[in-house]
Amino acid sequence: MTIDHIIPRSKGGDDSWENLVAACLPCNNSKGDRTPDEANLKLKYKPYAPSHIMFIKTTAGRFDDTWKPYLFH
Repeated sequence: MTIDHIIPRSKGGDDSWENLVAACLPCNNSKGDRTPDEANLKLKYKPYAPSHIMFIKTTAGRFDDTWKPYLFH
């Protein structure tokens, strides 16, 4: 898997959660420096920034105790 910019940086895209997606290497290479519309590709899901609730839900009981002072103060 690779990380791909939906709107390429060369076309004003940024490094935000909403502009980055995971893509297989062949798809990323075929898209190149184009937008999905220009490359005739469709996103399976609209990307979004994860919430702290999602973090807690997916990692509850699985993170190192040394992180607790930083996560729960």
